[in-house]
Amino acid sequence: MTHRRLLLSALAVAASLLAAPAFAQGFPSKPIKVVVPQPAGSGPDTLARTLADVLAKSLGQSVVVENRPGANGTLAAAYTLSQPADGYTLFLAGVSNMSWNPHLYKSLGHQPARDFTGVAVIANTPFVTVVAPGLGVKTLPELVKMAKADPKRLSFASAGIGNSTHLASELLKSRTGIQMQHVPISGAGGPNALTSVMAGDTPVMTTVPVGVVPLVKSGKLVPLAVTGERRLPQLPEVPTFKELGIDMEVPGWYSLVTRAGAPGDAVARLNAEINKALDTPEMKERLAGQMLTAVKSTPADVLKFTQRDSAAWGPIIDRLGIAQ
Repeated sequence: MTHRRLLLSALAVAASLLAAPAFAQGFPSKPIKVVVPQPAGSGPDTLARTLADVLAKSLGQSVVVENRPGANGTLAAAYTLSQPADGYTLFLAGVSNMSWNPHLYKSLGHQPARDFTGVAVIANTPFVTVVAPGLGVKTLPELVKMAKADPKRLSFASAGIGNSTHLASELLKSRTGIQMQHVPISGAGGPNALTSVMAGDTPVMTTVPVGVVPLVKSGKLVPLAVTGERRLPQLPEVPTFKELGIDMEVPGWYSLVTRAGAPGDAVARLNAEINKALDTPEMKERLAGQMLTAVKSTPADVLKFTQRDSAAWGPIIDRLGIAQ
């Protein structure tokens, strides 16, 4: 009897091990939607479509990108949370959506750390401070000198209050002890703000480099410094803030999340396929072209990043008094 019980127990364990992957392989059985909080053609949209193309091949299902821009990502977040908790609707959420919006909006209507389940952190972007050519500034020390000589002279553009382009410039002000007036640019966001910088109307901006490099190459913008540990290959002559002795750690990560309560096997399958996708030559080439660094992660890492940057930047947002 003892041997028989042991045999039956072993068979039960083996059956469970075989059944678990089979259940996971049942996902996905229909198309997956990726909700992007920025307009078509933006950097995050390009990232989402790049990843969607690769995932569609490995998952054997269509991965469709749907753009729902506006309100600093709150519209896209609310839409995602209105969908079934089945893992078929994903939200391309950046640090601002996950960590900063709870501090920015008193009536946000959701708590990202509670209401979303992390799928994967997928990439991180550096930031670059650029100025208008007409400003006559070629280096960051020159910008600091100009700002300190006339504290009311300079203004900086952003893609909106509380946006990463806003908070990055606020951190620059704090780290260098300079004053600049903030001018949020409505409309298409980043592209409109860069147009204002090029025209010299708001001559300073700290933003992601993906749309900036071509403008630098054509002489329409002057780059002063980049965040991160190393210089950008596309802008090898531009020093890092670290080289200049300035602590400018600005998080620029993107993640995929889904509504809390999604099946664990679906989340695990998506995480595994995303991590595999990040290793493909196609994704590596495309991410490099967008000046993004791949981040291989677990689902739990999304919550870890969210909580870390909420704790670090919440006090900064409170000090600025920009909560709405």
